[in-house]
Amino acid sequence: MSDPAPLVWLGAAAIIAAVLQLRRAWGLSRRSASANGMGWALMLLGSLLALAGDGAWGLAVASLLGMACAALLLAYAGWTSPRGKGRASDRKAHALPERGEPRHIGRRLLTFLLTIPLAFAASLLAALGARALLAMAGLSDADGNAIALLLLPLLWGILAFWLLMLPARRAQWTCLAVPAAAGLILIFVGGAR
Repeated sequence: MSDPAPLVWLGAAAIIAAVLQLRRAWGLSRRSASANGMGWALMLLGSLLALAGDGAWGLAVASLLGMACAALLLAYAGWTSPRGKGRASDRKAHALPERGEPRHIGRRLLTFLLTIPLAFAASLLAALGARALLAMAGLSDADGNAIALLLLPLLWGILAFWLLMLPARRAQWTCLAVPAAAGLILIFVGGAR
């Protein structure tokens, strides 16, 4: 195994500087778009430098150092933060209803069904649709399969997150239907060729 390229070390230094800058920006008394923007720009610059230095491996090394810096900052903040005075609530993000409140089991079950199996199915259709589109563009089957396998968990995570952020059921059903329908159309168009 070769030593990491100098660009990887520069990228790691920029990512660590970005983590420190973002921590400083988030600790300010008022929100500062320029301080946050500088942190995210450093993060992007560091990622690009590490990627140019040694490809995906360089990016992974530089990211690991940035995550270690962030973990140390979090550990320090947790260690030095004052203990809270109030008792923690038994209710965490609506996970447990307060005494006397209805449990809404049906609503919770529907949310689970939307975000897990149905979002997976919609993501699978979208990934297979992307594979069909790439096949129509002339990409080999092996490359199309690899891209579909990489897209599936990414799309599923994005879709599940988006579904949980939408307040209305109609919007959630639409959010599921659009990628599923687009994937189905691409699959049928790609299969007809």
